Amino acid sequence: MIKSVFGLWRRSLSARLLLLFMLTCLLLVTLLIGSARHGFHSQWQFTIKPHLVQYLAYLTDDIGSPPNQTRATELASVLPINIYIEGPDTHFSTNNTPLDLTNVRFERRRYRHRGNKKRQALSDTGIEIGEHGDRTVLRHRTDEYSVYFELLHLRPGPHNDKASLAALIALLATLCLCYLILRRMLRPVTDISEGVKRMGAGDLSYRVPVRANNDLGTLAGSINTMAADIEKMLDAKRQLLLGASHELRSPLTRARIATEMLPESSNRHRLTEDLQEMEKLIADLLESERMNQGHSVLKKTRTNLHQLVDEVVADLGATDAVNAVSPDLPAVAIDRTRMQLLLRNLIGNAMTHGGPAAPRITAQLIPGSDKNTLELSVADTGSGIDPAHIEQLTEPFYRTDESRTRSTGGFGLGLYLCKLIAEAHGGKINIESTRARGTTVSVLIPVNSATADQEPVRK
Repeated sequence: MIKSVFGLWRRSLSARLLLLFMLTCLLLVTLLIGSARHGFHSQWQFTIKPHLVQYLAYLTDDIGSPPNQTRATELASVLPINIYIEGPDTHFSTNNTPLDLTNVRFERRRYRHRGNKKRQALSDTGIEIGEHGDRTVLRHRTDEYSVYFELLHLRPGPHNDKASLAALIALLATLCLCYLILRRMLRPVTDISEGVKRMGAGDLSYRVPVRANNDLGTLAGSINTMAADIEKMLDAKRQLLLGASHELRSPLTRARIATEMLPESSNRHRLTEDLQEMEKLIADLLESERMNQGHSVLKKTRTNLHQLVDEVVADLGATDAVNAVSPDLPAVAIDRTRMQLLLRNLIGNAMTHGGPAAPRITAQLIPGSDKNTLELSVADTGSGIDPAHIEQLTEPFYRTDESRTRSTGGFGLGLYLCKLIAEAHGGKINIESTRARGTTVSVLIPVNSATADQEPVRK
């Protein structure tokens, strides 16, 4: 409970503001009560007590000497005081309770009127004041009798308990109301946080709701304008890239035709390889841009993974590759074309960097609560990858070596495309590598068996 409350305080700006307001109010109330007590104490000492002493002197005269018990009882019935009379063979109290003077010390003070030039003392009344805790007892002594006046203080009772409970409920209700008002006032902050999160994830079409014409509304509008500008800039870049890539295909095609007409030589062979790499780069660029436009481009069909791996291995000429995918594995709903591209990149990387041993391709379905998860892995036994490079391997155009050589080839788009394809299917890519032992690239994709059963099997 305490951890959840503390977590709410850390996460919720409304809760922290409410706590700040509560502490501020507590400090103000403390200052006000302290100031009021100090002021009341001063007024009690210099203003109220002299009047009280003089008033009790009048009551003493009214009771008479010797003290009239009947008159004392009448006064106690209409005034908030208890009267005690002590004298020869007399122990009288208006509340029928013996007088308790434990720890009560009496003293006679000389009160003076401020501003009175004669500074006449009021102590001539003979009244002594004794205080202890919340008790105030005044004493007037004559030759034979002592009259005590005990001022009554408010004691807790059922009525006061109900009032305290009502005050507590009202306080809690006020705090809840303040918290709801703060949450409503700070709701634009939550909207902005959600908007920044979605825009950061790539959804630049999302717009933050502008709920009010204030500072937070202006901030939300500025974020929307920024997102629109970035979206336009990225769209322009994408269109330029797609247009340039598309326009490059025609001269590349003419160059390939012209190259085929050249006599057989090593230069012709290298030129042909360069042209093929340029075509592959253009194809990868176009595919990455298509995948970045959203997941709606996927066309899922039920696919037999064992047969799909066999096709990719045959296309790559990787006759030594080990297809460890079980033929009995159920068909799964995936985008066949994109998954074929993913396998080509993974198996091609394993063939290029995997050492003398052939790559091993495995696949399995991991049962889940509502979906099965397809785990597709390609493992090699190459020299491995430095752990410092693993996190950046799925970034576009990232290469572990700074210069591209003919033996390694590639432009750093293969694993980036694999990541996009996996994320388009709602999954992720995981790379594990050990130096001098090899690398395993796993793709985890959630596969809904119900969806797979509704679509035709593609072989």
